Amino acid sequence: MAKDYARPFYDSKEWRKTREAYLQSQHYICERCGGAASVVHHIRYIKPWNVNDPDITLNWDNLKAVCEKCHAEEHSQDMKARGQAARLNGIAFDDEGNVIKQANVFLVCGSPASGKTTYVAQHKSGNDLVVDLDYLCAALNGETGNVHLNHAPILSVALEVRELLYQIIQARRGRWERAFVITTIADTREMKAIADELRAEVVLMPTTLEECIRRIQSDESRAHNRKLNEKLAAEWFEKYDASRRSDEIPPH
Repeated sequence: MAKDYARPFYDSKEWRKTREAYLQSQHYICERCGGAASVVHHIRYIKPWNVNDPDITLNWDNLKAVCEKCHAEEHSQDMKARGQAARLNGIAFDDEGNVIKQANVFLVCGSPASGKTTYVAQHKSGNDLVVDLDYLCAALNGETGNVHLNHAPILSVALEVRELLYQIIQARRGRWERAFVITTIADTREMKAIADELRAEVVLMPTTLEECIRRIQSDESRAHNRKLNEKLAAEWFEKYDASRRSDEIPPH
């Protein structure tokens, strides 16, 4: 069954057309057992952070035509593999087999200029992992100074790198102690979906829109796109205020 964050995608005209075209291209034959295929399986699973990425959701290289039985086996094998990886990486389970949520991953959310990076700098240690799309773009672009430049040409690559880091965090691979994931997600339901996937605690910046605007206006590193940042900040608060009525996440 599709998760809440993926339902709009699976109900979309784009997915229905892609699904039917792909099944036709495989002559409705299961690519695992040779039986009758009725399901199009995503090899790289759809997650909250890639559900809007057509390179993942609609890319034929990421699709596989399978029958109902093989589709169930695909997911069963993956769940077993993830369970083994979880046990190897010290994730605890309760008496009913549910993962005990660990507070060693923090999803740091807020508007542009809300203080996310400052918060992480004040709380992280040398053994912690920090995932920030702005810094990933800057690193991939060889930029060691201003991280608020236009990184659109390499954004798709940075998003793939971030997804890999999300997978590492989700599986608790590596020797890091805590992970801080910095994001400008404004929709509280999307915050919860990603936090659940990463087994993370949400840290919501308590900064007001007025304070964010003041910081943007005084930040020289944002001088080249100050108006855009002000617009993005206003849109963030508008979207957050609209979504929190149904699923509010209080500030940390």
